[in-house]
Amino acid sequence: MTTVSTTTTTIANAAFLQEVKESNSQLWVLLKDLRELNFADETLENSKQFVTKLGELRDSIALEFSLEETYGFIDGVPTSSGLGLVDAGKAKLQHRELYLQLHETCEEVEAAQYRGTIGRDLAIYFGAFEQFDDSLRAHEDFEAELIRNGLGSRVADF
Repeated sequence: MTTVSTTTTTIANAAFLQEVKESNSQLWVLLKDLRELNFADETLENSKQFVTKLGELRDSIALEFSLEETYGFIDGVPTSSGLGLVDAGKAKLQHRELYLQLHETCEEVEAAQYRGTIGRDLAIYFGAFEQFDDSLRAHEDFEAELIRNGLGSRVADF
């Protein structure tokens, strides 16, 4: 009796992944707004705006990642299928890491706002946002590559 051992992988459902990304304009607007905030001016208004937008970003990211994982990836594809596709499971792991990174920053920012120290430490919290943003950009580049590979050579930039 011969047994065949087949391992499975996760692949990108490129068309759906691209569609999910294109349909969440709120996420991209929030990111743009946060990137453009003036943090040299540590006013109370800037602090409130940062805390509010960061919380909205956390919610929007949670929705985006949930939709991407539901519609943008196919789990359990046999690696022996000969498709030669990149394992997209890395993107799903990045979703968890990114969400936790953003969630922790939001918790710290909200606690600082409650304590009344947000203005004093705004530059520190903005630095944490910039680290998250850099990680998110790298993640988006990886997913854009998955989409390009899945669709052939069509460009997908977000």
